[in-house]
Amino acid sequence: VQRVLEERYGESVLEQGGLRVTTTLDLSLQEKAQEIVAEEIAAVENLHITNGAAVILDPETGEILAMVGSKNFSDPDYDGQVNVTTALRQPGSAIKPVTYAAALKKGYTASTLIMDVSTSFPQGAGLPPYRPVNYDGTFRGPIQFRYALANSINIPAVKMLAMVGIRDMLSTAYDMGLTSLEPTNELLSRVGLAVTLGGGEVRLLELTGAYSVFVNEGHRVEPVSILRIENSKGRVLEDNDPRKGRRVLSEEEAFIIADILSDNDARSSVFGTNSLLNIPGRQIAVKTGTTNDRRDNWAVGGNKQVMVGVWVGNNDNSPMLQVASGISGASPIWRRIVLESLSGFPAVQFEVPDRIVTAEVDAVSGYAAHNGFPSRTEYFVRGTEPGEDPVHVKLKVCKGEGRLATPSDIASGNYDEKEYFIFRENDPTGGIDGENMWQKGIDEWLSGMPDEKYHPPTEYCGGGNPVNVEFDGPRDRDSNLSSNVNIRVRASSTSDITYLEIAVNGERVISFDKPPYEYQVSLETGVHKIRAKARDKNNNESDREITIGVGVPWNYTPSPTPTLTPTPTPILEI
Repeated sequence: VQRVLEERYGESVLEQGGLRVTTTLDLSLQEKAQEIVAEEIAAVENLHITNGAAVILDPETGEILAMVGSKNFSDPDYDGQVNVTTALRQPGSAIKPVTYAAALKKGYTASTLIMDVSTSFPQGAGLPPYRPVNYDGTFRGPIQFRYALANSINIPAVKMLAMVGIRDMLSTAYDMGLTSLEPTNELLSRVGLAVTLGGGEVRLLELTGAYSVFVNEGHRVEPVSILRIENSKGRVLEDNDPRKGRRVLSEEEAFIIADILSDNDARSSVFGTNSLLNIPGRQIAVKTGTTNDRRDNWAVGGNKQVMVGVWVGNNDNSPMLQVASGISGASPIWRRIVLESLSGFPAVQFEVPDRIVTAEVDAVSGYAAHNGFPSRTEYFVRGTEPGEDPVHVKLKVCKGEGRLATPSDIASGNYDEKEYFIFRENDPTGGIDGENMWQKGIDEWLSGMPDEKYHPPTEYCGGGNPVNVEFDGPRDRDSNLSSNVNIRVRASSTSDITYLEIAVNGERVISFDKPPYEYQVSLETGVHKIRAKARDKNNNESDREITIGVGVPWNYTPSPTPTLTPTPTPILEI
């Protein structure tokens, strides 16, 4: 508050005294937060965790209810008077929700599939490829947006940033109040894809304000510490009415991120169901972050009633010996402060916006549920629900061969249906030396999967003719058709159809080099034969012939014309 007053009115005004300042501070909450930080840091100093900081905001207005800049303001041994809440530190994975919020703005959804496999990313001329790793060194293969964010998996976050674009992600961060991430040319020249893992520095105060956007329907808030200022004569110099600012995320986008960050089941594979992040009876959106060198550890989260941000580490930037997100470090402090802040408040849930709908999605692929495969329910902004599944599929394979059935095999019923996964990703970075590194990573991961489902057949059953020709209209043995006959043919093969011709009663009437294969012909009353012949690019050919009746049955046979016996001419003999 003193710093703000000096900036606005100058040091001389403060030296003269007489200002009456009403702050946003909740004194009892401030004292309790200070006590919690000091107690928890004292308990872990043997792990070389010597300092902590905390901020408590009203997420609807940005009012600073408490600010603990260090464990002990008066301690000279570690710069106790340094206010870490306004210092620049690396946020680790605590920045990931901003990347995923930017992805929602681009049309990605909470069920978007991302492949968590070892992947190399280009970094520019002269630099080695960037190869991020997950915190546990394992790869999970297919993982959806919800679970990638909830469990803080690194590789999907880097891929999502590559799909969104660094500039757009930074723009979203800046709009949410992270002023240190303004997408200037200078910053863009310094940061790369690692910015989604915490490669850019932020302030705890601003990050806590940014998280408020997720729980207040998408509005930016400016952290504010002063409500009213009067001079020595009682004249009001400032009379602030803190309130939400402009909308920087849609209500639906904010809700989906908050819902994911409060989904205890979704994060259970990494954090378990009983981590310090889970507060029974309360819906709390929370995310942790740890830098890979253990220099910074964060926990930020809350609901529409309160937002709490906590940092632990060392002022001299030396690494902590040990810290585990969701278990130790910032999380115990965060949990105690949240419980203290919400004491006396009723439990509330995130309100579901009107344009949010639910849909059943395939449990693996995230596309629309189908074929009785395991599925789950997901939230979507109306209009973004996923379509037909190209990943988790049933393929038709020849009986006894295990290879893809050809169209002619399918037409003859010589096939079985089997379940497979087909994983494909484009590389938006352009790859390395023109190679799709995302697909390379997928293929390497698949090579270690023993289940047949991960290895769909790519070759067709051998020997037989793969080309198949069918008439969609008229059908074989159709009768009493009108004279104007619309011929519609369907042709398929294991390779592209390059030629198709239609003949009527033995005479070719038209040919095609691409679909649709449709032709209208005028026929006289009677029985007619129509033949279609197709050829694919490998010069395989097949044909089909049908018989139809125009104005008569298909098997109509005209009655034979009677033969007249001539009367003999009599011969006259004279």
